[in-house]
Order: sequence, then structure tokens, then C-alpha cells
Amino acid sequence: MSKGCVIFAFDGVIADTESLHMTAFNMTYEKHAADPGKKIHISPTSYFTKYIVYGDREGIGHMLRDNGVQPSETLVETLSASKDAFFRQGLGTFAEPLPGVRKVLAWLEERAIPRAICSGGRRNEIIELLEIFKLRHHFDVLVAIEDVRFGKPEPEGYNKAFDMLNMEYDAELDKAFSLVIEDSAGGCTAGKEAGIRVLGVATSLPLEEVQRHATYAVPDLSHLDLKVLAGWLGVNY
Repeated sequence: MSKGCVIFAFDGVIADTESLHMTAFNMTYEKHAADPGKKIHISPTSYFTKYIVYGDREGIGHMLRDNGVQPSETLVETLSASKDAFFRQGLGTFAEPLPGVRKVLAWLEERAIPRAICSGGRRNEIIELLEIFKLRHHFDVLVAIEDVRFGKPEPEGYNKAFDMLNMEYDAELDKAFSLVIEDSAGGCTAGKEAGIRVLGVATSLPLEEVQRHATYAVPDLSHLDLKVLAGWLGVNY
């Protein structure tokens, strides 16, 4: 068995859902403009460089404060529920994961390398898309925003996913032979803070930007050299 494991982020790594998240936020602010008392619009630059890393509730809190609105628990709950509804309406438009995902997962499964997801998304949304993609069986552990006190860029989720894989496999996995796959700056920070090297994919940010935050970076997983991956994980190609 491999000495290490691979922990995937979800949005922007397995599914190209980040633009849908941003659209759902903006549809929510348009529908509920009267609740914060002002018009709020999240630009692509703001979303992909700052808010992308947060779960819905934490992200909404930051968005409101950045627009001069003090977030109350009731307001955040109302906006979060609305955003979730808009997001779920768009899930049916997805049929395939991002390029290279199926190939990498099949390669990892053939070598019995433990796999997990660590995401700032909601568990039900992640599972729904995994089932649409027919990829649910590839993941032994799923850590969603509901499972942590502190989301990314804090390392709690990645540490938890790693520890759960150790328990699931009754193994002594080594972080030095493990890998996090991320698409955001904050997610890369979380993986590194957990003591795991990070492979960045340029779904949400330009490749040169991802390279600044990750240990390594590729345009997408179809560009990943599996011989290099084998070396990182300490297994035969």
C-alpha cells in the first residue's frame, strides 16, 4: 500500500462549479437587495481572488462586511439558503468532471492509493455531483464545510481528511508522500499549513498565479505526468 494519500478539493478541481457559485451569490444579492439595504455585486476578480476559498456562510459574512453591512445571523442564514437554492438549480447542467479527473482517479484506484475530498462546499452538493459523474466510489472520505469549525485557508479540513484516511485504512500514512490538489490561493495555503505538498490546477486562477501558491502547478489534471505523481506518492508507475 502507498505511504501517502491524495486529497482533492472539489469545486475547481473535480467540477468546474466556481462560476456557478459566483452567479448564485449574485442572483441571491439581486433577489434580496432589500435585506442588506443596498445593492451588492461580486465581481469575478473579487470572487476568484478572495471569496472563492470560503464556505457559503463565512463568504457571505465577508462580502457583507466588505460592502459596509454588518452581518446578522438571520441575514446570513437567509442569504445562504437562497444561494444554495440558486446553486442547486444549476447542478443539472453538469455532466462531466474537469479534464483528467477520471484518468487520475482510475490510476490512483489501480494502485490502492487512499483518496479523500476536502471542500468548502456543502456535503449534499458534492455528493450530488459525484453521483452525476459516477465518481462517488472513488472517495473513501469526504470532509465538507459542515465537518469543520474553521474552513480554508485554515488547515483543519486537510488535517481531518488525512487523519480519517489513516483510520479508514488502519494505516500509517506519511504526509511527505501525500498530495493535496487545489485551485485557489487559500486552498493551497490550507494544504501547505497541513504539511502536505500541493498540486495546483489553473481552473480559477491563471497558471502563473497558481504557481505562486502551490508546490507544483498544471493547467488541469490532463497535463499531470503520472510518472511524476508516482514519485511524489512513493509508488511504482
